[in-house]
Amino acid sequence: MRNLKLLVIVFSLIFLLLGCNDQKIIENLGFMSVMCFDKASDSDEEKMLVTSTFPSFSDESTSTEIKLDTVAYSKKEAEKQLSAKTEQQIVNGQIRSLIFGEEFASDGINRIIQSVERDREIGSQVKVVVAEGEASAILESIPIESTGNYVDKMLKKDTDKFTIPYADIHHFSRDLLDDGIDPVVPLIGVEGKDVVVKGSALFRGDQYVGNLTIPESKILLLLIGKVKSSDLVVKIPQESGYRNFFFSYNHSKPKVNVKKNGAGIKEIRIHVTMEGALLEDTGSHIKGDSPTNYKEVEKLIDRHLTNEAAKLIEILKEKQADSLGVSRIVRNSVSYGQWKSMKEEDLLEKVPVNISFNVVVRDNGMLQ
Repeated sequence: MRNLKLLVIVFSLIFLLLGCNDQKIIENLGFMSVMCFDKASDSDEEKMLVTSTFPSFSDESTSTEIKLDTVAYSKKEAEKQLSAKTEQQIVNGQIRSLIFGEEFASDGINRIIQSVERDREIGSQVKVVVAEGEASAILESIPIESTGNYVDKMLKKDTDKFTIPYADIHHFSRDLLDDGIDPVVPLIGVEGKDVVVKGSALFRGDQYVGNLTIPESKILLLLIGKVKSSDLVVKIPQESGYRNFFFSYNHSKPKVNVKKNGAGIKEIRIHVTMEGALLEDTGSHIKGDSPTNYKEVEKLIDRHLTNEAAKLIEILKEKQADSLGVSRIVRNSVSYGQWKSMKEEDLLEKVPVNISFNVVVRDNGMLQ
């Protein structure tokens, strides 16, 4: 019994010592939570400006976040150079987001994505984000200690509400390698002193080519069937001002139908059914509990969404960004031989895409 007590005491002391040692090790590490990539001002086109933040621990075990930047030819070289600028050993296992400035992203980001995918310390759920202007400006506008956590939580909030698309390095690479769709990722920016979600960044291959607003992003998500529940603010022009609807829906389903013309494709039809509640209607002459008025509201929202979806298709055609996956829809509806005989880059431009909506208002919120 006495020997057992002695063993317990010895092991307890060992664990305490190990715990103290681990604390010292943690204090010597600088955990990067975000990396920003911008084009360097240097004339060398291959160089990039890499900015990151990480916590710095004081002797009182309190931490403050410091920001460092460097100019390098690659991500790994940048990490080594950032580590050389501090007494801490920089590690990347806690990176949550890769933020690319518009100018940098327009030249292509796949070299960074591939480098991250090869890095065994970094998980596959690192978010891919584009920033309006320079990515480094995002870090300057977040006055908190954990920049990476802030960006990650902000993106999660809006992807959970299906306001913007979810995109980590796995999703980006999957769509990049798929010969039927182009990647689309969240777009953030700075307004005044605040970092805000702006919409979606469109890619053609791995190059950033344009963007969508938040309302346009919501419609894109509806068309590709990635919505469980969300809401829409609909503004209908009137003789005097606008009539505004706030429509909250918890069910939406797109139905895709490909019309063929012999060996070719005549058109693609996408019909989206949506069900939900009308939570706001600024039409002063409307009584929300009237079934007749429900039908009127449904037709107004149907028409609005159909018009906005048609504008969205034109944006994608103009940017030549197949974020909707028109080529994939065609590929899945023809034989392998037919698909190989087609020019994928022409499909988005040449194949008509007709979109329609069927909005069903089930109730009027608390007025049901």
